[in-house]
Amino acid sequence: MTATDTDQAPAPLATRREWLGFVVVLGATFMGQVDGFIVSLASPTIQRELPAGFDEIQLVGAGYVLACAAGLVVGGRLGDRFGRRRVFLAGMAVFTLASLACGLAPNAPALIAFRVVQGAAAAALIPQELAILHALFRDDTQRGRALGLYGTALGLGVIAGLAGGGLLVDLDLAGLGWRPAFLLNVPIGLAILAAGRAVIPESRATGATRFDLAGAALTVVAFPAILLPFVFGPHRGWLPSALPCAPVAAVAVALLVRQQRALAARGGEPLFPPRVLTAPGMPTSLATLVTFFAGNAGLFLVFTYYVQTGLGTSPLVGGLMLVPLGVGFAIGSPLSGRLAAGRAGPRLPVLGCLGLAVVLLAQAAIAAGPTSAQRVLLALAMGAVGLAQGLVVAPLIGGILSRVAPDDAGAASGTASTLTQFGLAAGYAAVGSWYSLVLGGTPGAADAPADRDSHVQAFAAATVLLAVLALVTAALCVLRDRVRTSPGTSEALATTTPENG
Repeated sequence: MTATDTDQAPAPLATRREWLGFVVVLGATFMGQVDGFIVSLASPTIQRELPAGFDEIQLVGAGYVLACAAGLVVGGRLGDRFGRRRVFLAGMAVFTLASLACGLAPNAPALIAFRVVQGAAAAALIPQELAILHALFRDDTQRGRALGLYGTALGLGVIAGLAGGGLLVDLDLAGLGWRPAFLLNVPIGLAILAAGRAVIPESRATGATRFDLAGAALTVVAFPAILLPFVFGPHRGWLPSALPCAPVAAVAVALLVRQQRALAARGGEPLFPPRVLTAPGMPTSLATLVTFFAGNAGLFLVFTYYVQTGLGTSPLVGGLMLVPLGVGFAIGSPLSGRLAAGRAGPRLPVLGCLGLAVVLLAQAAIAAGPTSAQRVLLALAMGAVGLAQGLVVAPLIGGILSRVAPDDAGAASGTASTLTQFGLAAGYAAVGSWYSLVLGGTPGAADAPADRDSHVQAFAAATVLLAVLALVTAALCVLRDRVRTSPGTSEALATTTPENG
């Protein structure tokens, strides 16, 4: 690019129809969050009423996560190749049908199978959400506002899932027990399908080549093999979980790396384009995302453990104590767009992570104080955590998308979403294991220490570890911001427009 920044034409602004299309896309974001939290809260009821064993209930959750993680990059590239609106609507249709099947499942194996289908559909949906955002909003101010709204949808989904999930199960609507947790998705999905066909503009990568079927097949094998030990290791033992998966993961990853390099050398279009993975600052940006979401998963886990087994609160009260997290996140996300456009600029994620570390350390101090005040103080602290996280998430995602041209938005979004799943799984396993180690037993088990001091020490140790992860994330953000986006990317962002579907 030879022209100076001042010679470039301003990026086109999104139209009213395009904004309406993005709002419909946010409906899918909201639905996905609600679904995840409601199903988690309904798990004990599902186990009792279906009936199902604990291992089967684990697979209800793990099947969804593994299918979703395995297909995220594939889903992103399908959108680039065949059209993001088309793949979004197809994913929503399958997700809606799978939700109906889950709600009508006659037994545990059927429910597990339908959850796998639901996860595969989510893998088609999730990358399109960010890729459509990237294609619709070329103006930096509008993109920042859209990312803020994306974060708000995530936060509101957390609130609705936590506050409404327990209530929905407790109400036992029409005597259906846990089934409305899945059936609720059906009318929402149908509404999104009807509106999406009318207002979501189509966009796809220009000059798209043949789809990488070999890379897709290897990805579907490699990613679950890597993730399975993280999912089952904390409950079934790390060695028994890793032994059958490690050889499969090693061979699949080696073959995938070789196949992707060979395809790129021949001028093909691999699932993981080297120009995406090696874009200036991209490796650090992806590492930042993994570290941040590892802390997110770990916090959710140890907070739930502590308030239920340490403070003796009910699951419903424990869920309500997490509602301020969603409120804070819903406030912080749109605020991040305004602050990033002002004096805070690229320093915002650093400041947010530093604030997050301070709040996490404050939680450790609250746990050491009087028990009578802890429920209120910890709930307020979680609100501050949500606010800090809201200031960080949108800039992290925006930083990744800004480093690629719109043609590669699906690949970048799928890669980022996949690594987010790795971060969540690793954080859940590592922080949970650290909490159990300090506690001296498995939380909630009969052999776990019952004295308050043991639980306080375990929670304090876990929150200190989470504060360290927040500081590492801040340091990675500083390192990332030393690398500017490539000029070719900036030029592409200013000139590429979505198709009118």
